[in-house]
Amino acid sequence: MPDCLQVAVIGAGLGGLSAAVALRRQGHHVTVYERYDFAGEVGASLSAASNGSRFLEQWGVDVKGAKPVILKKLIMHDWETGAVKNTYGLGDYKAKFGTDYNNFHRIDIHKQLLKSAFEEAGGGPAGVLKVNHKAIDMDPVAGTIRFENGETATADLIVAADGIRSLSRGFMGIAPDFKMSTSCCYRCIIGADKLRSLDLSDYIDNEAIEYWGGFGIEKIVMSPCSNGEVVSCYCFYPASHNNLREDGWNISATPQQLVETFPGLDARMKTLMLNAEDIKMWRLYVHQPYPYWVKGKACLLGDAAHPMMPDQSQGSCMAFEDAGALGYIFHKGFQKQYSVAKGLELYEKLRKPRATRIQSASYRARENLSERIGWSSSTDRPGKLTIEEVCGYDMQAHLKELLEAGSS
Repeated sequence: MPDCLQVAVIGAGLGGLSAAVALRRQGHHVTVYERYDFAGEVGASLSAASNGSRFLEQWGVDVKGAKPVILKKLIMHDWETGAVKNTYGLGDYKAKFGTDYNNFHRIDIHKQLLKSAFEEAGGGPAGVLKVNHKAIDMDPVAGTIRFENGETATADLIVAADGIRSLSRGFMGIAPDFKMSTSCCYRCIIGADKLRSLDLSDYIDNEAIEYWGGFGIEKIVMSPCSNGEVVSCYCFYPASHNNLREDGWNISATPQQLVETFPGLDARMKTLMLNAEDIKMWRLYVHQPYPYWVKGKACLLGDAAHPMMPDQSQGSCMAFEDAGALGYIFHKGFQKQYSVAKGLELYEKLRKPRATRIQSASYRARENLSERIGWSSSTDRPGKLTIEEVCGYDMQAHLKELLEAGSS
């Protein structure tokens, strides 16, 4: 077997691009296959705590170019009055966990990952992007993929990063067990200039994730991104309110629909909602953990492997961690230690228990803000997920333990 692998990545979202960058940096030849005619990204903000941001830094992604806002605290507001009820200061977060707590607009970080995956600068051979390549069949044992346009591909390693509605899971024999959540969510953005004109500039200046509600289905989560030029909101409400059945997270809505969903809410937040832009409805689903992530030469990554509720702000970080794990496992000299099959076995052992634990904690946090890292504490309930467990995770040490256990 040659020193480098031929890698096929299915999906050019954040997870797929992260895998491409991580494996490129180890000298592998990566081709990313995207089903649509453009490798774009939609959505609002995403939090990249240190457990995700450290991989972006290790890969040489231009983090500053992605225009993050560095988060300094969490703020809890009274639902009706907006008064601050509690503040959790992140303190010297970088000194404790190794990176800043970055809050990105999804489009901004996606652009930087595209550059890191496909441009000549940086370590490893530049990846290849093929758009209009919808995978309609895969043989994970043979390492082959067939596309709707008639083309085929063969790879030493297939990374299936095709999202929550992954077709690759079916090709690998996995039948997802999921149900509609009792919650739905609106997401929206509003520009800094508009906020200042509305006398809401503190929402830009607080450098915080801010919450209204969260003890029950209703919850508002707001945070700034794009160098403080945009504020992003996720607004959770009971699915019974409008019985949203349409799948997806890009269903358009009006400011009036948004504000009427939350009649008793803080008047300042209502003002923001009435002036918000790019308002979309998002149907949420609860997925049970899948029985396995790996088959033959293929593995699942990101939302294809572990779809989770958004309430721990860890969905993107888990995809970054998955990609980081592939980079660590399939390092430049891995074939002197183990095969691709062994590497994928390690990947599942390394990633599945941790991602499943965070997936479960995200579900609990959907209606209980005290389960959310930052607000949570192992002293009020032993075994609770904490910010130290999530943000202080040492994947290299964990991998070393697995390797040592396997050789003993």
